[in-house]
Amino acid sequence: MVSARRFRFRGEDAMLACISDISARKRTEQALEAQWDQTRAVLNGLGQGVMAFDRGLRLVAWNGRAAELLGLEPEFLGYHTPYGAIARRVGEGLAFGSGSVGPDASSDASSDRGEPAALGAPLPTRPAPDERSWECTRSDGQVLECLIRPLPDGGFVVTYTDVTERRNAEREIFASRELFELAIRAAREGISQWDLRTGELWLSPYWWGMLGYGEDEMVNTAVRWTELILPEDRELSVRMARDLINGAVNECQFIQRFRHKRGTVVHMLTRAIRVLGPDGELFRLVGSHTDVSERVYAEERAHAAREEAERALRDLKEAQAHLIQSEKMAALGSLVAGVAHEINTPIGIALTGASLMAERTRLIRRDFEAGTLRRPDFADFLDTAGEAAQLMLLNIDRAAQLIQSFKQIAVDQASEERRVFDLRDYIDEVLRSLGVRIKRAAHGVEVECPADLLIDGYPGALSQVLTNLVMNSIIHGYPPGQHGTLRVAVRAVGADEVELVYADDGRGIPPELHGKVFEPFFTTSRGAGGSGLGLNIVYNIATRRLKGRIALDSAPGRGTAFTLRFPRVAPKERPPA
Repeated sequence: MVSARRFRFRGEDAMLACISDISARKRTEQALEAQWDQTRAVLNGLGQGVMAFDRGLRLVAWNGRAAELLGLEPEFLGYHTPYGAIARRVGEGLAFGSGSVGPDASSDASSDRGEPAALGAPLPTRPAPDERSWECTRSDGQVLECLIRPLPDGGFVVTYTDVTERRNAEREIFASRELFELAIRAAREGISQWDLRTGELWLSPYWWGMLGYGEDEMVNTAVRWTELILPEDRELSVRMARDLINGAVNECQFIQRFRHKRGTVVHMLTRAIRVLGPDGELFRLVGSHTDVSERVYAEERAHAAREEAERALRDLKEAQAHLIQSEKMAALGSLVAGVAHEINTPIGIALTGASLMAERTRLIRRDFEAGTLRRPDFADFLDTAGEAAQLMLLNIDRAAQLIQSFKQIAVDQASEERRVFDLRDYIDEVLRSLGVRIKRAAHGVEVECPADLLIDGYPGALSQVLTNLVMNSIIHGYPPGQHGTLRVAVRAVGADEVELVYADDGRGIPPELHGKVFEPFFTTSRGAGGSGLGLNIVYNIATRRLKGRIALDSAPGRGTAFTLRFPRVAPKERPPA
């Protein structure tokens, strides 16, 4: 390296030149530059943003991902860029909005080490003396996990990890759990989940309710569950669970007996299946539980009654024949008495009219034979005969109708849940109750329904159907961040039926899955804990409770539509035999 300086020497211009050998320094700089290039290449290959500062709060290492996540120009970051300058530039940028750094973030001194910045700031006001982590959200909704680690020489390293997808997945799982809880409450069955990875057992509030326990008395542990099973049934329960875990069966169904809070015995029909994770490994057992105590007790009573009847049959064959005949006669007598009571009035009126006609006919015949019959008397007789005949015809017809009615047996099964309601008003009420969830998902709602469309049926069942369909769209119908429109269109089909079409404009359902969506326990989200019960509940309510039919129309990219057609007046349910 050559350096020179001009000066005056004895009145003349002169120059002093120095020549130094800096070969060693250049070799060191070149080696450091090559090492930094290698380090930068490694850092730029990371998916995380990384910045390292020395004890003087000067930037000594970084990668392009850090500049990208913090909203900085790549050329802004350079070797020994002060921490305060970086903090100021982040605070002035648009990536995080106002409040992205603390008030004293411009300080690049290393004197005090304080707490991280307020929640939401990507940079601490001053680096902390120990390891800290927090989250901040960019203006575009991107969520960053920030981690600061001190270095032994007094410096520190800050890393930024994009956890947006993870947080969105967590929110989807939480929403899916809410939908699952809604579905199991509508199902009127107990639901159980056993996580084989953590050993946690969950039993729904309805399951505990079948045993007389409130939600504040729920103890969801395997020990408590085992205690409630009758001792003679515990071996069966353990064996069925072992077969499911070992893969000997994929599903099972059996009846367990549990001890009710009052001390009585509850018979539960248990149906359980294996749930596999994304890796194909078993991680959960899911079951549904139905109280079949009444059925079991009825079967026991029927069995006892059958044995008693067979015993009586052997001992009293002759008496049985007499008894049957006596009962038939008694039943016939009761029927005759009932018919006589009901038709007594019309028959009595007809008999009175016939008696009157008989008496008037006798008098007319007497006068006619005596030759004393007068024209006015005969005309009066004809008027009386006409009125009596009309009266007799009306009452005899009434008696015939009453007799015909005794040939028919029809008993209406009244239900407290059945009433007449305005369909448009009720749909608005259901959607209003879901307003918070719809607004949170930023979806629009459109309803087309004729005014004054009255339904004589079960509004609670219709509410369950519409709620499940709306929640299904919110949870599964749209990719994260996509907003759409939920539509409900209603029209009268003739005078007897109503057609309700519920549709969204989400991602749709592939054709190969159309035949499975209404099956119980079918879901495309089982790896994330999906249960597959929602649309099966919708199908059961639509076909059984509403006495209608439901159809699916969907294709990838053009949304999903469910068409529900049901009678305007719900059929009266047949009474139990």
